[in-house]
Amino acid sequence: MNTRARRTDAANVQNKIIGKNLRFIRHCRKMTLERLAAAAGCRYQQIGKYELGVDQMSAYRVLQLSQILKCKIKYFFDATYIERMKAYHNRVYHAAMPPELLDIDELQAEAIRDYDMAELQARL
Repeated sequence: MNTRARRTDAANVQNKIIGKNLRFIRHCRKMTLERLAAAAGCRYQQIGKYELGVDQMSAYRVLQLSQILKCKIKYFFDATYIERMKAYHNRVYHAAMPPELLDIDELQAEAIRDYDMAELQARL
């Protein structure tokens, strides 16, 4: 049974979003395909297929990769994640990005709090 033929266009689009975000997060963490695959217990070709959106990941695999990469699961599914990360982190990291810098929602909320605090201080 060929399950790829049964996938809808919406599923294919979502698989590509998940794959692009997986690749982006893997690159931010400075992890190779081989290292990620070894940690996940699969072959590097399989991770490559996930990143290209050719194969779908199971729920367990998404959970497993989020734990290995130390990021939130929701960022695999966020279509705007890469753009928001690039807008926030306008510099290139030469070392692996710490996990706390992958949490763009918290970083943006912190920036807003800092801005509001600075604005409040300016009024006083």
